[in-house]
Amino acid sequence: VWSRSGTSCLFVPSGENINICWSPDGQTIAVGNKDDVVTFIDAKTHRSKAEEQFKFEVNEISWNNDNNMFFLTNGNGCINILRQVPLKPIQSINAHPSNCICIKFDPMGKYFATGSADALVSLWDVDELVCVRCFSRLDWPVRTLSFSHDGKMLASASEDHFIDIAEVETGEKLWEVQCESPTFTVAWHPKRPLLAFACDDKDGKYDSSREAGTVKLFGLP
Repeated sequence: VWSRSGTSCLFVPSGENINICWSPDGQTIAVGNKDDVVTFIDAKTHRSKAEEQFKFEVNEISWNNDNNMFFLTNGNGCINILRQVPLKPIQSINAHPSNCICIKFDPMGKYFATGSADALVSLWDVDELVCVRCFSRLDWPVRTLSFSHDGKMLASASEDHFIDIAEVETGEKLWEVQCESPTFTVAWHPKRPLLAFACDDKDGKYDSSREAGTVKLFGLP
């Protein structure tokens, strides 16, 4: 259904939606809710193509770059891999000893990374599905990840008051971006080494409850 503002409203199962992603070919939207139901919506017809109820906590969801497998992270510390719609389980990987929160694929299609409540970021080989490296400079649960456009840098953030930027191939720290509050989301520019991020900033010296809602940039010349 199209609204007067020109936005399209898609009907999905009841429940508060908490994550969403596009398939790489732009044909399908996947949306997950707090009831751990993931619905796949046809982008042309705006109708549901499939719906899956999971028996575990579903966190972030993502297709791989080849658009033939669907990945999700769960509350048991696992990465679940499924075939494209209709869904068919392929593999479940024990990635972390605690809640596996976020997942991101690098633009080059070589790696994907996951972040967990154990404060670790793990780097995985896409073809072999093995962990090749861990990043352990954060102290709080990893909430957000982002690869740079060339796949050479990985930004990760949490309730720590800094963002860690690592060199993917070595794991070495390239930068530590200082923040005044927890960081909820980070995103690299699609063509340049420019990082956008949003923190839990407060607006006003005397009103600590008022949220600022600012977006910041790191990497400007």
